Amino acid sequence: MIVYCGLRHFYIRHFNPPQHAYYILTHNKEIWDFSPELKEHGFTTHPRRQPTTLHLDRPVLTLPIALNDFTIYTADWRKFVQLYTEEIEVEYPHAWYLRFKEPTIFEQFIMDFSEKLQQEKGGGIWGAGHSKLVAKLAAHNRAGHGRIVSPGQTKDFLRQIPLHRFPLPEAAALEKLGIKTMGELGEIPSVELSNQFGQKIAALLHKLGSGQDLVPFQPEQNQEYSWTLDCTTLDGFLRPLTSYELKPYLQQGAENLALTLKDQFKVAGQIKLEARLGQGTYFEKTRLLKKATDDPKFLKRIVESLMPDEHFAELGVVVSKLEASSLAQLTMFWEPQTPKVMDEELTNYTQVGVELPRRERLLILWEECFT
Repeated sequence: MIVYCGLRHFYIRHFNPPQHAYYILTHNKEIWDFSPELKEHGFTTHPRRQPTTLHLDRPVLTLPIALNDFTIYTADWRKFVQLYTEEIEVEYPHAWYLRFKEPTIFEQFIMDFSEKLQQEKGGGIWGAGHSKLVAKLAAHNRAGHGRIVSPGQTKDFLRQIPLHRFPLPEAAALEKLGIKTMGELGEIPSVELSNQFGQKIAALLHKLGSGQDLVPFQPEQNQEYSWTLDCTTLDGFLRPLTSYELKPYLQQGAENLALTLKDQFKVAGQIKLEARLGQGTYFEKTRLLKKATDDPKFLKRIVESLMPDEHFAELGVVVSKLEASSLAQLTMFWEPQTPKVMDEELTNYTQVGVELPRRERLLILWEECFT
């Protein structure tokens, strides 16, 4: 099962302009995000539904953004997602595809993803299907449990999706032929489509109408883990910090990264420092390690050596070029047996009303699925 996840107003939440205006953020000359207050005044990204006049108390500014500038804000979500699956295909910083092979892990992720959205008071969408296309259409067009489209439900689901919901250059020509939905497009014989659009385009249209992906799911091959810190929101500071003031936080960050690497049986061969300095400039520096490691003390020393003598408003550390650790290589040949606890022994230690942390619950689920 493939799941499509997206975060609403991700870019505007991490955009820090002066507060005297509303903003519309664009990418490649298309509307990418906007101030949520504009929706209350009738603003919409659909040109046909746009009101002729907007009665606003502040001016509206349209600004272009670079998506790479927002990657640093995805670290927490990436860490969360990697608890459930390592098969991740990133579409944009705010949206990604996940692939699950075990229904139990998939169901747990859906529950925890919804809970995390509520905790962070941020909107989001998700949908699931046998392909990326079906999952994304379900996320944008269904609600509740209906967002899970099984392979057997795919045809009926596509018959309910209007053709204009999918940005096809041939949409107008298809509608003139009487094709109104994605499902109807998949039911048209390829020969008839070839007569109108040519054999190559017809094959692509038929695949889309059948709910198939033009580009198969492509999980990231070069994994990386990251840790970020916003110095201007820290209690007791609320301002950019010096490298000396950052030392205890760097220690915590290095330990978190090392723990993540150990949990995934990985060692890192490259460390990158990403920072926004006190004066607002962006700083980035990378160090390729002679030997891959998961040692927190070594990670901290490398990060400190990369830091300029400046004040830091935001700081991010990314470890990449991951390799299997020596422990992971050993367990390929030998897996120690975990002693089984008898039921009567277990009852003596059972605590009622204690909720296991998310990571512990996932480990139990993985054990049930694969042992």
